Amino acid sequence: MEKQMGQDTFALDGHKLYWHLDRVAAWQKDRLIAPIYVEISPLSYCNHRCIFCGLDFIRGERSKLKTSVLMAQIESMARLGVKSIMFGGEGEPLLHPDLPEIAAWAKEVGLDVSVTTNGMTGTAKFWEKLLPSLTWIRFSLDAASAEVYHQVHTVKKECFQQSIHALEEAVRIKSEMALAVTIGVQFLIIQKNLADIENALHLYSEIGVDYLSFKPYSEHPQMINKSGFTYTKKMITAIEKKVNTFSAPGPTKVIFRKSATEAYTEGVQNFSHCWALPFWGYISSKGDFYTCSVYLNDERFKAGNIYVDPMSTILFGDKRKKSIEYAEHKLRVDCECRVNCRMARINEFAEVLHRKPNHINFI
Repeated sequence: MEKQMGQDTFALDGHKLYWHLDRVAAWQKDRLIAPIYVEISPLSYCNHRCIFCGLDFIRGERSKLKTSVLMAQIESMARLGVKSIMFGGEGEPLLHPDLPEIAAWAKEVGLDVSVTTNGMTGTAKFWEKLLPSLTWIRFSLDAASAEVYHQVHTVKKECFQQSIHALEEAVRIKSEMALAVTIGVQFLIIQKNLADIENALHLYSEIGVDYLSFKPYSEHPQMINKSGFTYTKKMITAIEKKVNTFSAPGPTKVIFRKSATEAYTEGVQNFSHCWALPFWGYISSKGDFYTCSVYLNDERFKAGNIYVDPMSTILFGDKRKKSIEYAEHKLRVDCECRVNCRMARINEFAEVLHRKPNHINFI
């Protein structure tokens, strides 16, 4: 638990199931529970072409979720026990014209709402409509200079200043409207932006974001453009030193996801089965509900479709149950999955629970 604290008050490098022990207990009794968290991809297309994009294998398809259907299913998810949703996924969520209205509805029905975005198209008027509905918003910027941004996001150099202005406007609107939303910046560490880490520390703390997170890059198993980039102990030590010796001029928390990064130097998972699927889900831009976002277009992990199936059938039906059972008993996490997937910390925690010792009442 201590490893999750410090500046990482959001437990980005850990997990939060400790605060959902009722759901964990329900899972231990019956594997089929409502997810705590669902990620939603409002559309499939993006205005950037990041070199690390884990979804390059599905590019070319253009799809967008129908607002009325999505809002109805969001209400059902809230009623059935889902606690939070995040808009991100395959494309750039800000390109969905109804995103502020959808987010407002999700908040109204009782869900915590968040967005992961490159932020470039955000304007003051847009933020005034969207930010009041959000628990948090994370800007994936991955650079601190126009040249590096151009190389990493493969957009015109002037797009960097456009994205920075959008971020500054979001911070300003949050302050002026006295909003509780957390505004964070994510910096995905790859070879091309290593030299920009120090610049990022200064730039984003001066802008006054709530946090700046440095995280490792995880290659999607189905990716076409694999980089082969790896992290060394020397590199991790150097990054940690820069982060720990930096003194932010304002309230910005600086987080280096060291545990996640170190997992790549080890090259193996610290769990033997995938136990995490009951706790989350993913809705694609086509409306398909997947138990794991790594396996898009894989029938083993498809539990239904929001255009066809009621949410109650998707969450508690036979398809999701079989998918969860498959992941627990048949999925080869050592060769089919990422070395360090998004649910890795949850899987490590659940594996400890699964290995029940004898005489548990002698605490």
